[in-house]
Amino acid sequence: MDKSFELDQRSFHGGEIILYKRPDHKNPKWQCRVHVPGSTGYVVKSTKTADEFDARRFAEDLFDDLRIKVKQGGSLKGKSFAKCYAEFKISFQPIAPSAGRYRDVCSNIEQYAVPYFGKEPVESIDSKAITSFLDWRRKNFKRKAPSNNTLRAELSSLKTFIEWSQKRGYTAQLIDWDRPTLQNNRRPHFGRADWTKLTRFMREWIKKGKGVGGKYRERLMLCQYVLILANSGIRVGEARLLKWRDIESQQRSELDGSEATDIIFWVKGKTGSRDVVARSKDVSDYLGRIWGLRKEEKDGEPSLDEYVFCHRDGKPIGSFKGGFKAMTEAAGVLKSSDGDKRTIYSLRHTYATFRLEENVSSYLLAKNMGTSVKMLEQFYGHTVNRSNAAELTKTRIGRSRKNVSRHAWESKP
Repeated sequence: MDKSFELDQRSFHGGEIILYKRPDHKNPKWQCRVHVPGSTGYVVKSTKTADEFDARRFAEDLFDDLRIKVKQGGSLKGKSFAKCYAEFKISFQPIAPSAGRYRDVCSNIEQYAVPYFGKEPVESIDSKAITSFLDWRRKNFKRKAPSNNTLRAELSSLKTFIEWSQKRGYTAQLIDWDRPTLQNNRRPHFGRADWTKLTRFMREWIKKGKGVGGKYRERLMLCQYVLILANSGIRVGEARLLKWRDIESQQRSELDGSEATDIIFWVKGKTGSRDVVARSKDVSDYLGRIWGLRKEEKDGEPSLDEYVFCHRDGKPIGSFKGGFKAMTEAAGVLKSSDGDKRTIYSLRHTYATFRLEENVSSYLLAKNMGTSVKMLEQFYGHTVNRSNAAELTKTRIGRSRKNVSRHAWESKP
């Protein structure tokens, strides 16, 4: 080391502790450089004091802490972020809530956190380091600037890794940081009118597919996919992995004594595995159409281990994105009244909106969808208010409201 960078040098413990001041500071405080026998390298820290006695006490305390750490098998600077992450990636896979969660956590950390922290010791990462990382991340991206929601997801993955590191003893502290504010970027759902328009269009659209080379199967499968997602609220990734053995039906008695059939999906997604009760028994008909198609294609019963949404060869269909866009565009419902393009994820939002409008408990709906009540309130507060209009307009007299026009300012007939 260039000793010209050090002034008033003091040496203790046979040279294992060095105190010095930096000449480039107007009011220099004591710095310390510490080495522990049996280890490689050294640790450099500011004592944050100009008093020599306090500086020496700080350095000796640090020396004692590092000596204990090395004696217990640690290193002076600790394990690097990159090395810890490599170990975490192997360790986390069998304990991750789902394959999707494992994939998301690893992807989030590998894209930006590993390149940024790299050789930094995990134990040196604190709230300040996380704040610096966020500032850097907002200016560094591969495709577009990250939204607050994206940053929240990346910090959630980083938190999972830090907690694992703390349990392994690679860092002594759990970091507490403020997450970016959640943005309410709710995707457009289908209103009742547009949903009716789409479902009516699909019937003729499938029939016309018979006259277009190879389009009938594609259209039939897409339409059942749309109907099932809109009546169950399952995620795109959950639908992709759905197999026939993951579906069952159960009978229950209604209050009037009649029998009802419930369709239940067992899905595996980013929040783990759960049972999902479909909104309507009509889902059984939608599934029946796919089963009938596969039975005809295979000239026999499909295997229960086969994916529900699959190609002729039984492999899962990767995406319905292109077909969905073409169909909704042809039906005239690609965009909402606000001009926002609808996507396949709009089907999940449609399911949630319709269910809340039908006064389903937010708690039960959140459990069924694999989300939280807080998220439902965040994205569907407007729907809850509309569905509770009768409660919100109650008076002590209890007036009845009949023949109310759509707008209060419209003239009475």
